[in-house]
Amino acid sequence: MIRPASFILLTTCSLICNADDWPQNAGPNGNWTTTEGAPVSWSVVNDRNVAWRTVLPEGGQSSVTVWKDRCFLTCHTQLKSSDETKTSTDIEGYCLDATTGKILWTVSVPGRVAVGTAGIFSDATVFAPVTDGQGVWFFNRSGGIVCCDFDGKVIWERHFTPRNRHTNREAEPVLFGDQLIVVEVKDKDAGARIKRHAPVPEDIDPRSVWTVLHGLDKRTGEVLWTGSAGTVCHNAPVMGRTKDGTPGIVHGRGGGHGPLEKPYGLSLTSLAAGAEGKVLWSTELKGLDPAWQCHWTSDRVVAFQNQDHVTLNPADGEELNRRSLVKDVTLHAMTGEGWTKQEHVDYPVGKKKPNTNQTNILAGKWHYFLAHDRIAIGRVHIEDGRVEYLEVPVQVSALPGRPTTWIRNAKQAVPLETLNSRGIDIAPDKRARRTGWGHVSAASPILAGRHLYFPVMSGTVYVVDAQAEELNGDALVAVNDLGTTGSTWTLSSFSCSAGALYIRTMKEVIKISPQ
Repeated sequence: MIRPASFILLTTCSLICNADDWPQNAGPNGNWTTTEGAPVSWSVVNDRNVAWRTVLPEGGQSSVTVWKDRCFLTCHTQLKSSDETKTSTDIEGYCLDATTGKILWTVSVPGRVAVGTAGIFSDATVFAPVTDGQGVWFFNRSGGIVCCDFDGKVIWERHFTPRNRHTNREAEPVLFGDQLIVVEVKDKDAGARIKRHAPVPEDIDPRSVWTVLHGLDKRTGEVLWTGSAGTVCHNAPVMGRTKDGTPGIVHGRGGGHGPLEKPYGLSLTSLAAGAEGKVLWSTELKGLDPAWQCHWTSDRVVAFQNQDHVTLNPADGEELNRRSLVKDVTLHAMTGEGWTKQEHVDYPVGKKKPNTNQTNILAGKWHYFLAHDRIAIGRVHIEDGRVEYLEVPVQVSALPGRPTTWIRNAKQAVPLETLNSRGIDIAPDKRARRTGWGHVSAASPILAGRHLYFPVMSGTVYVVDAQAEELNGDALVAVNDLGTTGSTWTLSSFSCSAGALYIRTMKEVIKISPQ
């Protein structure tokens, strides 16, 4: 349902934004990368290289979207300590002054389906806002979109009941020209009848309740087109261009709890004018669990299948090569205070999946990721197939007034509290108290300049030299904190704008900038 608030339409802007802007979760290039450099070392708990911290009245998961002197994010509406259900239907969009951190205005973003707060896979606030410098779009995973101008005036609203069979992160909305690309259930009425983990009722065609790509008119919220190939809620589609310049988006199907969208595998769907939503190819990959970003270039689509790394040809989806992620690898094992290099060894990084969900990124010729069952950063050379792992500390120990140290053993990791800034526990899922490695839809890393930033749920951030010749201890540039160990919780990715980093935790928004 579209509900316009006025007849004012936002004007069309270019696809290309300034390098200093971070207009959506996936950044200015749609792939979580920017050529701009950013700070590599800081300490929030000790106020080192921190420009400002703004306390938020309620928790949330969205990343921070930045445009010039404005930044945007979403939070839950304020929960009461007596609310034992720890669920949220309605959320709020926030606009902050990017220079000072002052909250300038908020807007209500109603939803229709109550979901748990601070879930390890998602919650109602999981999607980052999108902006083009004139309008800003706030998304409620519970079934709502609100479009505002930069003064907070509502331009239009769109509400529907989402299919709530899973609680996974689903796909971050992205801006492509005058279109918002989102993933929604195809038949909204039928989708509203689907119960979590339950079979589809016999009178419903399963294909009608697939979640698929939608193209929305950013100026009105009207649906312009819907895709035909399914997109599972575990997966994050990524935009790009083929060698002939055709714009497209790679997306996948498969994963846990019996996703409805089949056959399991990957597809490339066109975004070209006049051919939006056309499937250019689909490749079946049996047993696929695509809980990761579908990164690709004009030469290769990179993917994980069980314990293999797979590359496909973007022209036709045919498999180019395959490499085991657990056999004959190079490992820099953490020993004592340093690392020991081990070559041509077997290193099991996961029983079924090699990577912690949503933690993969392309950086030049390397495909990086956080391991699943090991505390290690991995990378695969997409041309020659080399596989390397660097074991890292499970947490940084950061306490006020004390030097930061590393917690190397996962058994010694500090359990996380899940309190908002008002001291209310907002996480019903006990798994939210773990480290943030493994079975969690974690925040995507970003590449800023030559450095990768990997945040995990504990507020520990690993900074890696993406251009390092060898993934050894020297490539681990820094291990930073986002607050006091055990009291910090986040599933937000970083944003990079004008040489500064922005990120949010359950309690606050933080701007990291050299002092």
